[in-house]
Amino acid sequence: MSVQRRQYNGLPQNPEPLISGKLTSRVWYFFFQGLWKGAPPSAESAVTPGPSPFSYVAPSRGFMIVSGGTVVAVQYSRDGLTNYLTGQTSGCFPLSQGDRITVIYSAAPTLTWVPQ
Repeated sequence: MSVQRRQYNGLPQNPEPLISGKLTSRVWYFFFQGLWKGAPPSAESAVTPGPSPFSYVAPSRGFMIVSGGTVVAVQYSRDGLTNYLTGQTSGCFPLSQGDRITVIYSAAPTLTWVPQ
């Protein structure tokens, strides 16, 4: 049985030169290749919700998957002041860096952050 390895597309460290000799350095080459192929920047992660209403601020562009539990409402905010009801209680919610998603519930849902 073969084991599939995940390759994430992380930004090279600052001291890494872009050019090595007359070629693009290996690290930068693989970074650019990952952008072209759509390699994810990192793995998805579970988010443990605190007391309701629970708010999560996106650390980067990605998706929040809300499933299970007893969710009353899901709200979205870009500025942290104005909240918009999504009209959904579960699903996949796209977020940009700094966007806020607030989940109001009586039984905690499963939250999964998927960076993009």
